[in-house]
Amino acid sequence: MNRFALAAVMAACTGTAMATPDVICGDMPSVNNYGVIGGIRAYSVGTTACNIGTSPAEWIDNTPNHPVIAVTIWKYDNETERLMQLGVTQVKHSFASLQGSVCQPCQGDGDFSHLGSGCSDPYGAGLNGTQGDLGPRTEVNPFTGDYLYPYTGINQGGNSIFKRIQVKQTDIADSTATFYVEGVYIHKQDFEFGTNMNNASYKRLIINQSSFNASTTGQTFREVPAIYAWQSHNADVVITEQDVPGDGRLIVASKATDLGNGTWRYDYGLYNQNSDKSAASFSVPVNTATSNHGFHDIDYHSTVDQNVSPADWAPVEGGNAITWNTETESQNVWGNAVRWGTMYNYWFETDSPPVSGDATVGLFKAGSDISFAAIVPAAASTCPADMNGDGSLNFLDVSLFLSAFGDLKDSADFTDDGNFNFLDVSAFLAAFGKGCP
Repeated sequence: MNRFALAAVMAACTGTAMATPDVICGDMPSVNNYGVIGGIRAYSVGTTACNIGTSPAEWIDNTPNHPVIAVTIWKYDNETERLMQLGVTQVKHSFASLQGSVCQPCQGDGDFSHLGSGCSDPYGAGLNGTQGDLGPRTEVNPFTGDYLYPYTGINQGGNSIFKRIQVKQTDIADSTATFYVEGVYIHKQDFEFGTNMNNASYKRLIINQSSFNASTTGQTFREVPAIYAWQSHNADVVITEQDVPGDGRLIVASKATDLGNGTWRYDYGLYNQNSDKSAASFSVPVNTATSNHGFHDIDYHSTVDQNVSPADWAPVEGGNAITWNTETESQNVWGNAVRWGTMYNYWFETDSPPVSGDATVGLFKAGSDISFAAIVPAAASTCPADMNGDGSLNFLDVSLFLSAFGDLKDSADFTDDGNFNFLDVSAFLAAFGKGCP
């Protein structure tokens, strides 16, 4: 019997609450800038662990019984109103714990190899950027907390960007954007005691647009993944969490933007918090023509992580849906899946107005597809002259048709012949005259 099951049985027999460790990211207080090579700039971010549980957590050096730490950089683009993840680091392998009180009063039951209950342990940006202590993300099971040890590249250094958080300098050279960092702690005891769904936190990041030095500011949003920062900018963003059976958590964000000409842009973010099965496809129902498709992912790098395919997911229309996908594990173990601690973006435009519906995520490793409540395009209208989809016909629909006709948009091609002429105007007026059912 494993120790989680044994502890549960003992708690049931005695009627007492089970003592559990629970490691979270409590703060991200410091940032180091390591310069730029080939247009790629490297950073490291200091993190403070907090054990908000009621028993010590193992922090044992030179063994597989310590947590690993991953930090990523994110950007909210104020022009597109889109949140994207910009770059990742390899994971920091922790080696010893101090006993602070950043999150809660420290109970004093820890030591150098155990983070005490209520206690905190700080790793500065310098420590988290030490290359020899950084190991591959792909060797970590984020749900169980298990990882290969000794890890590939242990004690291995390289140039200034090797293993560290890597971002394209062109992505951060933006004075209008808002930036964030997310810190994640993965600990096998969190899985054993059922406390492994709250390990991600995020915080605001300020980037100097001259030196590209960076610092964090404001509060740390503890136990909240960075994808939720999207809602802080736009309350209309819908976020849905789903747990993969017997595995970790996936999160989908969705929003629709009215472009003002009878078309809408649909934006989606698929975030893998701690699913080892990962995600290999993303699908949205749509039965009208789509355009201006987009996709954004992150680039893996350093040691074995660089084997992950960089191939973009291409959109495919068919079956009343638009679907992006990559290879599954059975096709390519290094397929460009949405692995743990990362978010991929998808977007497109169409003339269907938004409604509540479901998006579908397919898994990288064997498993069933998962549905997420999301904002999706409405089914084809039974009232084609209702250009703004509000269920009634008036001068706004006429104005939107004329605007679309002038811009040669598909929504104004009422004869579906690829041409724009008086026949389309006549067909629109005939549809307008019939009214809506």
